[in-house]
Amino acid sequence: MPRAPPALPIQMREVTTRRVALALLALGMLACRGDAAADPAANRATVEAAPDAPAVPVVADAPPAPADDFDALLAGIEAAQRRLGARWRAAADDDERAAIRAETRRTLVDTIADELFPRWLGTPWGLGKNSTATRPHEAAMTVGCSYFVTSVLQNAGLALDNRYRFAQAPALHIQGSLAPGRGSIHRFLSIAPAKLERRIRALGEGLYLIGLNNHIGFVLVRAGLVRFVHASYTGDQQVSDEPLVAAEAIANSQKAGYFVSPVFAAGADGDEANAWLVERWLEAEAVTFVAQ
Repeated sequence: MPRAPPALPIQMREVTTRRVALALLALGMLACRGDAAADPAANRATVEAAPDAPAVPVVADAPPAPADDFDALLAGIEAAQRRLGARWRAAADDDERAAIRAETRRTLVDTIADELFPRWLGTPWGLGKNSTATRPHEAAMTVGCSYFVTSVLQNAGLALDNRYRFAQAPALHIQGSLAPGRGSIHRFLSIAPAKLERRIRALGEGLYLIGLNNHIGFVLVRAGLVRFVHASYTGDQQVSDEPLVAAEAIANSQKAGYFVSPVFAAGADGDEANAWLVERWLEAEAVTFVAQ
């Protein structure tokens, strides 16, 4: 049976919903501690096991993606980044730069959704020193939830100054580092998954991160659908793509609340929801991890 995330301490369960949410915010909405102790001191720890932590056995036997196919995909992404980056640097005015940003954001969302996510599906979830896979179905490796997030972003050409600092941090620290703009992180406190789905759809189409209690993953809003793509500790314990409204990990976080931030998204008003991150990609500039 899959292991559910740890319950909140008794004293926290007895306070009001808002105080629960604020307490979780103070603790950083930890990502991916599917079997950690439900102790407040433990909850202040980092979210993914460090590389030297004990190994967790691979829990699924999925065929690896052909290395040459994946390497060719990465090479194509790198070539597109060089082309778009050259156009960005040569842009004559703000209107041209805005058009390149929008084209880049669409390219990134399509590449991640149509090329990277399908290759990662079925990669076993895990914790421990072998849970840091950098590519789909890497031999003898699993992937933790935040390592999945960082790996996909790096596969897509986004440079991170220190992958391990990102992957071992609480979800809100990851989200705040990737979307540092004022008001970028949307807090939805203790609402039902169906209502959460409507709220996220209203943010606009694109790719988002969602921080849960002890978990983090991507949300893809596309053609009216809201999908949750994550290295799942539930069900088959593997990278999964499922309707957000039906995901067990989403339901498990309802009492704690949800924190949603844009990665590459259009925004409800048609403007770039996270233009800063698109520009980091265009300039091939590493995103610095910043503790929130």
